[in-house]
Amino acid sequence: MNNHKIGVIGLGAIGRVILAKMIEHPNFSVVSAWDLNTEICQETASTHSGLEIAKNADELIADPRTSVIYIATPPASHETYVRAAINAGKMVYCEKPLGVNVEASEKLAAEVAASGLANVINFNHGNALSTTFLENEIACGVIGNVAGVDIFIHLTTWPRAFQAHATWLGGREQGGFTREMLSHWIYLSTRLWGKPEIIHASVNYPEDPNLSENRVLAELKFGATPAVINAAVGGAGPIGTEYTIWGENKSYRLHSGGQISSTTGGAWSPELTHIEDIGEEDHKRNLDAASARFSGHKVKLTSIAEGYAVQQIIEKILNP
Repeated sequence: MNNHKIGVIGLGAIGRVILAKMIEHPNFSVVSAWDLNTEICQETASTHSGLEIAKNADELIADPRTSVIYIATPPASHETYVRAAINAGKMVYCEKPLGVNVEASEKLAAEVAASGLANVINFNHGNALSTTFLENEIACGVIGNVAGVDIFIHLTTWPRAFQAHATWLGGREQGGFTREMLSHWIYLSTRLWGKPEIIHASVNYPEDPNLSENRVLAELKFGATPAVINAAVGGAGPIGTEYTIWGENKSYRLHSGGQISSTTGGAWSPELTHIEDIGEEDHKRNLDAASARFSGHKVKLTSIAEGYAVQQIIEKILNP
């Protein structure tokens, strides 16, 4: 497997996590990084000895040492950096969502496809243990007919504490939990059952016109599989996601962090108990799959074209 030389644009919470995982991974070498925030650049460089900080994004993309550009900036800027990367002949590893403007993302996805360059958009479920586990359970008929899917998200505040520095996440223009969190589960549902039809969607916003949504209720149908979304910010209680597949023979519930449990009618019982840290394993699996794609192998991992398809659904939910 090739050792891919990476340039990292964006050193927010997610960017720094993936950068650290890439440094640890045997098939990736981080050549340089850059962020608009010079303090974060300095802090990241001090944390990772020998990490070069580029003068700007243009320098980083043009660096002849790099073969892949990883982009972890706010979504409205993805179009600029993805286009610059493919124009420079670099493969792209981009955080989701691909963008917030559907028409612009359609054009960008077409340009990426026409370039012929390998690309990945980073969804948690791309090569996650729970994803491949569920695909196998469905293929083997263990679940039986699926009565429906429930997607429940509860947050006490948005953005969450670890994201609070990224003020754009709380803004209506680019942010919101629907784009940042719900999109992962829309991708998973689409992968398992196909492109959805939106039957109904209702979105509630705070009085401040600049703030992102605080409640989403929606009904979708993924092929023959109905799904109900109930997502909200506010109120005391556990935070996170419960994604429940109600099967005729066996039901499954996925939680934030990759945990999965099942039931045949009794109490929920944990699955994949032989894995010590599912979240950590999923990080490695996704990077393994990204490395394989950048080496020219066919793998089940989200492409920018698939990321655009998810974006279309998300923006339709937000603008019913």
